[in-house]
Amino acid sequence: MVQRNPLSGSGRGVRELMRLLAELRALGFRVRSFSVRARLDAWMRAASGVREVCCIVVAGGDGTVADLVNRHPGFPLAILPMGTENLLAKYLGLRRCGRSLAGVIAEGRVLRLDSATANGRRVLLMVSCGPDADVVSDVHRRRVGHISRWSYVFPVLRALLWSGQRRFEVTAAEQPGPARGSHVIISNVPRYGFKIPFAPEALPDDGLLDVRVYRGSGRWVLLWHLLRLKLGLPTGESETTRFRTTSVSVREVDGVLGAEFQADGDPGGCLPLQVRVEPRSLCLLSRG
Repeated sequence: MVQRNPLSGSGRGVRELMRLLAELRALGFRVRSFSVRARLDAWMRAASGVREVCCIVVAGGDGTVADLVNRHPGFPLAILPMGTENLLAKYLGLRRCGRSLAGVIAEGRVLRLDSATANGRRVLLMVSCGPDADVVSDVHRRRVGHISRWSYVFPVLRALLWSGQRRFEVTAAEQPGPARGSHVIISNVPRYGFKIPFAPEALPDDGLLDVRVYRGSGRWVLLWHLLRLKLGLPTGESETTRFRTTSVSVREVDGVLGAEFQADGDPGGCLPLQVRVEPRSLCLLSRG
């Protein structure tokens, strides 16, 4: 089964998808391809107990992967990265190559990783509150077609230079008290957009969430902090609170109410936010 996000990828991505379909058929698989999600869901319901479905191929970005995990939890997924960042595929070492992915599917090696739920919805990579959540909301509100990295330039500038400052309170059972800050990132993998190392120690199979609360205030201070992270320069321990947990809550304080969070690069909704880890709940086909 192949689920393609029609808004993800073009050019080489479409060619690699066609190559993947041809390679799978040459290997003896029967392939069904869908761009409409409801049609794949209906076919899966009809096929239940009748045909053996070895996996669903996700031809799209991280948001498409998360969407399929929510619709078909526990089902093996294979990823053909066709999004903007493709953080999960990069972590797994999967390239935008149809022939290579066909080999991964034929090998059938299953990797089980942690996921999480954010206000009840399955999340694979990260959840955050702050400037990047404002950027994600802005980009998706203006989206009319394919998203590229250029789509983020003006929303990033708007969030860093003109948006209002927000403050968040973060609580977890493992912490002696709440932590407050202007940027909260809850990670399951070490990768983040634009290769900014917010949580380089995060492991996707340790049963824990890596939480980072940036305590600084002011746009220029935050911009300088992000620049140092990007360049690999040291940042002071007084700037952030870091901890690992199985469950964490976030609410907005000292700001204009209505702050949103982002999950796996898509708008997640408004705070308050409750995130819980779900150990070994993500089933992926990966390289041997």
